[in-house]
Amino acid sequence: MVETAIGKKAEAGSAGGSAVAATVRALASMIAEGHWSQGSALPPQRELARLLDISRATLREAISVLLTTGKIKAQDNGRGFVIADGSDERNGAWPQAAPYSLREVYQLRHVVESYAAQLAAMSRTEHDLAALSNTLAAFRRAAQDADLSGYVEADTEFHRQILAMSGNRLLVDMHRTFAGVMQESQRMPVLHPGDLWPAVKEHELILEAIERGDPDGALYYMRKHISMGGSRSGLSPTELP
Repeated sequence: MVETAIGKKAEAGSAGGSAVAATVRALASMIAEGHWSQGSALPPQRELARLLDISRATLREAISVLLTTGKIKAQDNGRGFVIADGSDERNGAWPQAAPYSLREVYQLRHVVESYAAQLAAMSRTEHDLAALSNTLAAFRRAAQDADLSGYVEADTEFHRQILAMSGNRLLVDMHRTFAGVMQESQRMPVLHPGDLWPAVKEHELILEAIERGDPDGALYYMRKHISMGGSRSGLSPTELP
């Protein structure tokens, strides 16, 4: 019964966005509907991938998003994930167990994602631009509705798409390797009081530069966005790139 429900949700969602976003929506819906109780373990990744009929790589990215939005958490022994409950919500602090500091993560994002945006502006396709525009629209709606979970999901997807648009597989793989801390950094701004709209405007400027094939503009606006995101996450000006 669970298998059928998950499969149908993933299939229905795939038409509205990437496989990663569809998988996130499917799993988040299953969690909300109580298919797994709070504190219980998610099925092993191999089993989940089979049930959803997706690749393990897609599932890993979706799990990273769910970790970022706080819907699941890693088990204390580091093996697998459990459904989070209200007591798991953090107060905006960078996790003490994180292998890298927030400053280090933003430094890496500053280099990797700004260069990816530059490459994306040179290799964009109409299909790429349409998908990125749709994700930006979802980001805008989430900000309008103060839907923090949807906001982080759309933010994560926007940046993932730009990495993919760069056409550099090494950049994509490197970003995926550190997806956990990368996406945790994207969750940090929404844990601090503040307006959600500045990031929307920053995304709009990035998309506009990519659309017009302006690599220097795309690099500039992505760098500025990453720096502003670091500031919204609590980093001081001396810690930002």
